[in-house]
Amino acid sequence: MRSVTVARFFNRLTLVDASQLPRQNRKISRQSSTLNGASGLRPIDLKKRRTESNRGGSVPVSSIRGEVLDLAVDLRKARPGDKLEIPYELTVSEAMHDFWQSAFHGQDRISTSRPFCRSIGLQDRVLPFPLVLFLTSSMTHADAAKVQVGFENVTYHWPCFAGDTFTKNFLVKSVRTTSDGNHSVIKFYCELVNHRGRVCMSADKQMLFEFPITGGSSNVSSVGRMEQDSENNQLFRDHLLSKSMTLAELGSQSLKALRPGQLIFHTMYRSITLAQSMQLASLARLTHERHFDLRKYSVDTEILCPGGLVVGLTTSASSRDLHEILHEELLNVTFVNALHPNNVVGAMSYVQSVDDTIPGDLEMLLVRTIGVKNVDLVRDLGDGAHLPLELFTRTKMTTKEIERICKEHCPKLSNKIIVQMDRRIIRQSSHNDVFLL
Repeated sequence: MRSVTVARFFNRLTLVDASQLPRQNRKISRQSSTLNGASGLRPIDLKKRRTESNRGGSVPVSSIRGEVLDLAVDLRKARPGDKLEIPYELTVSEAMHDFWQSAFHGQDRISTSRPFCRSIGLQDRVLPFPLVLFLTSSMTHADAAKVQVGFENVTYHWPCFAGDTFTKNFLVKSVRTTSDGNHSVIKFYCELVNHRGRVCMSADKQMLFEFPITGGSSNVSSVGRMEQDSENNQLFRDHLLSKSMTLAELGSQSLKALRPGQLIFHTMYRSITLAQSMQLASLARLTHERHFDLRKYSVDTEILCPGGLVVGLTTSASSRDLHEILHEELLNVTFVNALHPNNVVGAMSYVQSVDDTIPGDLEMLLVRTIGVKNVDLVRDLGDGAHLPLELFTRTKMTTKEIERICKEHCPKLSNKIIVQMDRRIIRQSSHNDVFLL
């Protein structure tokens, strides 16, 4: 009985008129009969051929095309005075403060001791100067930058603490096309503002981009009220100076007296790993692929440590010998050679001047600190090595000028200098004075 029913079912299928089928089914039916009759292919062969055809790049019946959202600011038409709107906010936690100090050595009580800070009228430990600069200068929107050129006029206006929430303001200060006509250097005025509306730090930052600026080069000496309101604002420094007598009562912890003309080879050497570099870059909300994309860039030669971390490592290497720093400004910073993760960083500092006429036990130093990579200054150069004086006294040298001096007078430093920094430091004086009776 079952075999008869099945036979009738197949007979019924065979006798169906193709005109009674839906249009789509008729099309498939004709294609199947043609292929089966003309080529003699079995159903399995047909399935295999369709699969191979799709792998060969044929567009599916239903498809969608992906698109890339370009969230970076187009700086090709940037002009001086243009303000960049930054919608992001960042709250710095105690954990972030501690993570920074785990990577960058520092023993200044203003960043490590809560009782010390409260004794001089501060609510808590102050975030370290290099960390605040890193937050101030980090640009989520400038993904097209090739390298960071340097900083100028970095001022710590108001103390920053863990728990503060920060926003940023950026203004285009100047634009110029390089001599080769293929690149542009853009100077930004950067501000870090806390949740109470206080400008905590300001800095001028220069970056190199791989495109020429349309409309030619131009610059302005000031970019409006935003810069004017903060350029003379030194509330943090003035507060510390007002506490000079309290600081004298607390006592100085500065280890060595420093003198003008002194060149110090710092003996502390540190590096940051790839993981640390990527984590810190993520905490500062950097997005540039040269900090992260290991598929595209080599770790040893192409992945870059952010400029703020280069400054952090260099100041860290010098921190013990310049202890104890209360306040710092960067007058000029020039990045010379690239720093990659796991490169070992050392430093040397030249004391340009010492001003001990300020109140209490405080003194103001002008110091040029030079950071180097993968070289031991004492062992490779020698404790009594003679270095060209212009490397430490000449103002605002370019990368090419620094490299020329090294190649001509100290080849062991060629391609080893990563940064040159001119610093104004306020610290407690050393009490190791000799009295003649």
